[in-house]
Parts: sequence; structure tokens; C-alpha cells
Amino acid sequence: MLPERLTAYLRYFTRLALQAPNRWEGFDLRDPDTRPTALRNQIFFAGCALAALARHPHAEQDERAMAVTALADLTDRLIQRRVWAAWANEIERTSLRPDPVDAEYGTYTTALAMLFGLQGVLGGQVRYGEDPFTLRWSADVRSSYTVRELIEALWKQTQQSPEGAIRCEGDLATASAMAALVWALRLHDLAYATEYGASGAIWLKTLGERMAIRGPRILNRHTLAAGWNVSNRRASGAADDLEDAWALALSAPLERELIAGLAERYWAGTEKIRERGDALEIGFSYLLAVELGKTELAASLLASAEQRFGFEEDETQGRWVKGVAATPWVTALFAMGEAGGMAQLLTAALPPLPAPDIPEPDWPRMEWETLDFARPQGEHDQGEIVDPMDDSTGGGVGLLAHETTDHTDQKDDQQGVPTVLEGVQTGEEEVGEQNTEAGLERPTDAQLLTETGTDSDDDGTDGADRKGE
Repeated sequence: MLPERLTAYLRYFTRLALQAPNRWEGFDLRDPDTRPTALRNQIFFAGCALAALARHPHAEQDERAMAVTALADLTDRLIQRRVWAAWANEIERTSLRPDPVDAEYGTYTTALAMLFGLQGVLGGQVRYGEDPFTLRWSADVRSSYTVRELIEALWKQTQQSPEGAIRCEGDLATASAMAALVWALRLHDLAYATEYGASGAIWLKTLGERMAIRGPRILNRHTLAAGWNVSNRRASGAADDLEDAWALALSAPLERELIAGLAERYWAGTEKIRERGDALEIGFSYLLAVELGKTELAASLLASAEQRFGFEEDETQGRWVKGVAATPWVTALFAMGEAGGMAQLLTAALPPLPAPDIPEPDWPRMEWETLDFARPQGEHDQGEIVDPMDDSTGGGVGLLAHETTDHTDQKDDQQGVPTVLEGVQTGEEEVGEQNTEAGLERPTDAQLLTETGTDSDDDGTDGADRKGE
């Protein structure tokens, strides 16, 4: 059984994850595309926190199952178009196809691949192992990948660079996004006995030899370069405080000795971070101290965060950091640290979780009239047979089909939720209610610590393909 504080963190993150796909209560949506409040980072680190809680040595099987179910739902949430729409808009203006995988949007794809890898090592049933997920931008621009195809594509991109780098932001490979990629490759190796991890080792060598900033700190107080220019094969500029802390904390479990040496430069600014650093800097610094075994420093940074920002906790909502931007992201960093860090996830894959026990619905049995297909059954039987679930016919309610708008801000990225096609007289309000009700159904075990939210309507209708469920 998880300790009480960790149980409260689990309750908080499962509440975020298990709300309906078009609901975003609890997420910071004020600036979803700027780096300190990016929506993808709020989702990604919430997933990492769930993984750390599930891997805690005191987590029981029902708690692990609950965390893995919530992690899978967060992964589906990361697939939604609204998470990568800002990047796609810019790419489309350059006449390129806005496919995050093919166009090498590594800042996004590495996070997605890592969440899939975490599901695998935790014994979860990865939804897209056989049937692919779809990254849909418009009616004629969509790309589908299985988890294996995603990892294969990222691995091939690393093979094109002698430094093992892929393009994460423009032509730059950032240390923070590349850390997620190395994680994804190693996790996939652990879960599926593949051999992708060697490419990650090449990048870690590049990080230590080519990205680290050395020399007098008075001239440059940062630890890492801002990025690696993939085309020109050289480091570019100096990173900021957030990138330093982020990259070091996420890389520490991958190569502890290397990061411990690099972090000595970073720790020189600890007092300033503790007194004046923002919540993300303190959170990453705390996580880094946990990963490197600096117990006293970690306790000091946690106490500083509790004093400066404070934590809120109640029996139904869980535990979270209050008074900060991007609350799920900041809370996740402290939850990961209090759960013991991420290194334990690289030890070995856990045995598969049993399939959820979903009872048969108690529906009334109905007797259907036997049809004679040798004769017409009605006035429409003479014509072409129409499959009511085939959205190409326009004759019924189908899945994954509503993609006819010309405006990107109106495109419906709801995946796996019924949409109204031509010829069906159903109001928008009714469809919204149906979508919400469908998204609230969850396995019974997920209700042990959570309470499904039913808040006000959201104009957006987002979702993710779940063909593999």
C-alpha cells in the first residue's frame, strides 16, 4: 500500500487523466504553447509521475493498475491535435506535411514514445501495439503509427546523425527532449527485448563531450548548451536555467556518473534557486537531487517549495502544489521525487497486469425477426447496401470521420467518439452529452481513489483513436 502522501498524489493525477477526453479541468490552458506552461509538458510529466508511483516498492497491484490505466489515458490525451497544433500551423505555412513523426518534431514525439515505453515496462496493455493511433490534422492530412513504428522511425532518425541526435526544435536537438528519446529507446528494449538503446548511448556521449559548458562559471553560469545543431554538427549557444535543470534531472537515471559530474557546476547556484527560482526550477532541482542520492539537498529543496508555494490536499482531489502556473507539471516533479525518482523504472519490466474485469451488461434479451435475404425487405433494399458505420457513405453515425472544415481552429480532433454525418438530425448539444458520457466510463478499479469530474462544457471536442482497446 502506498504511503498516504503518495496515495494523495495518485488520486490527483488519476482525476486529471480519467476525465472525459474533451475536458481539461485542472490543466493550465492560458498559454498552452509557451514552454513554461506547454500543455504537452503538463501531460507528459503527469504520466511520468504516475509511472513513478506505479513502480514504488509499496504499490499494490490495484494501485499499479489504476496508475497504468490513467497513464494510458494521458497518452491518448497527448495524441490530441490541440497539443501539437501550434507546431503544425507553422509547418503547414512552409508547404510541408504536418506529421510530427515524419517532419521530426522531436520535442513532441520523444515524449509520446516515452509514455508508450512506460506503459510497456509497467505491464500495461499498450493500446496501439497492433492497431495504430492516428495523428490527424485535417480530412486529407493524417498519419498512423503503431508503437513499434513510432520507435522505429525515431531510431532511424538517430542513425542519420553521427552524434545520435534528432531534430527537436527546428534544426536543434535539445538535451531535454533527447533525454526523453533515450528513455523511450531503453524502455522499449526492456519491454520488448529490442536493441535500440545503443543509439541513446551515442547521444549521452555527445552530451558529455560536446554539449557541456566548461570554464570559469563567472563567464557563463549555465551547464549545457541550448541545443545541438544537427545539420552543422555543433553546439548552439547557452541554455537557460530551466533547460539545465530539466535536462540534468531527466538524464540522471540514464547515466548517473556523467550527470553527477556535470551537475557540480549546476549546484553552485543552488542557494539562488532555493530563494528566487521559479517552481519548475526548484522542482527539477529537487528531482535531480533525488536521482543523484543527495538526500539532505533534496529535503532542503522540498522544504523550500513547501514554504514558498505550499501544497493543497483533500480527500477527494488529492495533493498538488498551489499558487503556481502549469500545476500538473510542477506537482509531477515533486511526486516523482517523493516516489523515489525514475531510476527504478530502468531496472526490469514488471509482469503484465491482468485484463480488467468488466462485468457483462445486464441488457434485456431481444428476439429478432429472421430475415429472408432472397427478397427485398423494404423500399431501400433494392439499392446499394450501406454500412451504417462506414463514414464514407454519409448515411449514419460513424467513428473518426468528421473532417470537412477548412479552418484549422474549427477542425474536430475528437478521435474514437461518434460524430454526426450528413443526413443525421442530431443537435450539437446532444452530441456533446454523448461524448462526455462515453468518456466517463472507466474500469471499476479506477474508482477506488478517484471521483469522475462532470464540469462545465468545453467548446473543443478532443480525443484519441483507441482502435486497439
